[in-house]
Amino acid sequence: MLTAIIFDYDGTLAPTYTRQEKWFKLYCQENQKEWPFQDFDAFLTEYNKECSLSGGVQNFYNKLNLPCNMTDRKHPVWNAYLKFNQENPQEMYPNILETIQEIWKIGQLDKSRNTRLRIAINSNNLWSSIKKDLDSFGILPYVDTQVTADTLLQYSNTENINSLLKPSSFSVSLCLKLLQSPAQQTIHVGDTLNDLIASQKVAQHPHPSASLITVGAGYGYEGRRELEKGLENGIKFDYLIDKPSELIEIVRKEINR
Repeated sequence: MLTAIIFDYDGTLAPTYTRQEKWFKLYCQENQKEWPFQDFDAFLTEYNKECSLSGGVQNFYNKLNLPCNMTDRKHPVWNAYLKFNQENPQEMYPNILETIQEIWKIGQLDKSRNTRLRIAINSNNLWSSIKKDLDSFGILPYVDTQVTADTLLQYSNTENINSLLKPSSFSVSLCLKLLQSPAQQTIHVGDTLNDLIASQKVAQHPHPSASLITVGAGYGYEGRRELEKGLENGIKFDYLIDKPSELIEIVRKEINR
């Protein structure tokens, strides 16, 4: 029986990469750096490539020779980025709110369930940078837990959390712990191959490692075509969807399994 669902934030709930492009253009301008990309696709390809490597988004700042230290919360980049987010409210994908509301209704308590279906957000962002967006979307009241950069700092012995950030499976494992949900009874919805790979054979001490029910968001920035290439190369997905509302029937199927 399905007991929980984990949503990635960037590219799954919200089309954040267009805003990321805007941020990096602005930060380049503020630091007198030339913008090196001809179009959005060129930016996104390089951004995804750098973020998939160890060190995450720090690699992209380094690539553009921009001042940044992701491990130092006192670095000026953090306040600059928070100010940018506040001045540039994020939009969400169409029908995201309606989809989550319907999933919340499906997961309510009934005679066959003594614990309701729980919902988590998993993101490399700071909680303070996405909470306002989730609230303005109307999604926040339906979220039971979150794992963000702030959370990882609490569970780390060092301020350098790069090795714990997605696509590391650590954040997924931590989500399962906070949700009190076994991997086999948890859906993970993500839009990149790396994020979904992180849901394979996840540690859940003291139980054996296991894989989550993975749903590829084909409407996200990597797109169905790239996710299907993953399938061709042996990467396992349980489902691929082209719009958020398709998730509703998957939840109905899994919750009654």
